[in-house]
Amino acid sequence: MKNPSRPTRWQPVGIGLVLLAILAIHYAIIVLGPLHLSGDEAQYWTWSRHLDWGYYTKAPIIAWIIALGTRIAGNTELGVRFFAPLFAFALSAMAYVFARQIHGSYRAGLVAALLFALTPIFFLGGQVMTTDIPMVTCWFLALWALWWALARERPWAWYAAGLAVGLGLLSKYNMGVLPMAILVYLLASRHWRGALASPHPWLAALLALAVFSPNLWWNSRHHWVTMEATWGNVTGGCGGWEHWLAFLGGQAGAVSPILFALIFAALAARGRHLTPQMGILVWPGLLALVFYLQKAWTGQVDVNWPVASYVGLFLWAAGPLAERVWARWTAAGLALSVLLIGLVLSAGLLHRAHVPLPARWYVPFKQMRGWPEIAAAVDRAGRGLGPYFVVTDFYQTSATLNFYLAGQPFVYYQPFGSRPARGNQYALWPGYAGRRGQNAILVLCGDIGQVPASWRTHFARCRQPVFFTARSEGVNWHRMTLVVCGDYQGP
Repeated sequence: MKNPSRPTRWQPVGIGLVLLAILAIHYAIIVLGPLHLSGDEAQYWTWSRHLDWGYYTKAPIIAWIIALGTRIAGNTELGVRFFAPLFAFALSAMAYVFARQIHGSYRAGLVAALLFALTPIFFLGGQVMTTDIPMVTCWFLALWALWWALARERPWAWYAAGLAVGLGLLSKYNMGVLPMAILVYLLASRHWRGALASPHPWLAALLALAVFSPNLWWNSRHHWVTMEATWGNVTGGCGGWEHWLAFLGGQAGAVSPILFALIFAALAARGRHLTPQMGILVWPGLLALVFYLQKAWTGQVDVNWPVASYVGLFLWAAGPLAERVWARWTAAGLALSVLLIGLVLSAGLLHRAHVPLPARWYVPFKQMRGWPEIAAAVDRAGRGLGPYFVVTDFYQTSATLNFYLAGQPFVYYQPFGSRPARGNQYALWPGYAGRRGQNAILVLCGDIGQVPASWRTHFARCRQPVFFTARSEGVNWHRMTLVVCGDYQGP
């Protein structure tokens, strides 16, 4: 009888082909699918045209990745998202190798690869180019290196972990949760506490700080704006039971409800018997989740923030979920994941087929639909104007129109009216003061019946506002107001 822990020669080839097929599906959806750039993606794309060591709200690696992608595939949606499927493929492939390494089982490697490939939050992460995907990759590598440093007693691995943490911090500041969780775990673990007596963990921490230091230098020259914005996310918002339960529901949906329940059921059943080697994977993830749980109690937590917390949990859970007693439920959970992903991506097709969908179903898609239609309306308004520039009242609208307007001209941001002026990168870039004598198109979110006085007084003349609805597939995505003004008089 064959030992399931020993794969045949063709089993690794089989999982490789499955992951390559998923990679091809990612690229097909990006090229042929209905989802345009989100406001965040467009914002990161504008950063990629002005490379630096930092940006107002995020660390710099996302801009560098997009800059490389657009060098390969042009300033297109494929160019912006070029590396997202590759990161997703790498995560699944590494999960297969690492899970086989720790569990000694081909089935566990297969389950781990599919968890990273097919759960909604990881699959959809391979569709859009956000700061999460490089950060999660660095989190994975740091955890893998930590396992080698502790379980295999390889001193070099501490420095690999330090390098991964530093690069993760250059991807997204949420990476800072991992070293804090590791430190708490090591201090609480009788088995691993002695590792802190070695100089290697502390030198690795210095290496992480050195890798991260260019962003610190940039922040010091820009009034610590990224630090301030991140701290505002950590401390801001209002919490309570409603937000806390919404957070849990969001996590169950992001992981897939059956798999989410299975992972914590396995922890309840096996948690008392965790070996120290498995504790390296489980406890930092649990501590990270606890951090976000308490944050959800005091303020809003976006559904994607805790995504990296599942890295170690998935790797550990792949072992028990691959066993026969759990196998049917695991297969059902993966099938539900595929169904949920299919529903998310096929909402437009269902609408065209007259399948009734609740209006709330479309809310998550609003920021990824309708932008080419808005850009076309702005381009039509600009015909015959001569030299003109475009200004919007929301920074993500500016970035998205920057991408979709013909010729991709720079689009300015200026807050108007009652919309709160949230800090963003446009505060660090030059405004339109040098556009004196030119015409302008003001793009406002919603129905704005009057031209803002703070805008009208700087032009020789302004036309009446024109209202426009960005509509496709029978869905009204955005309602906008366009105002054309002539002969800019200066600031």
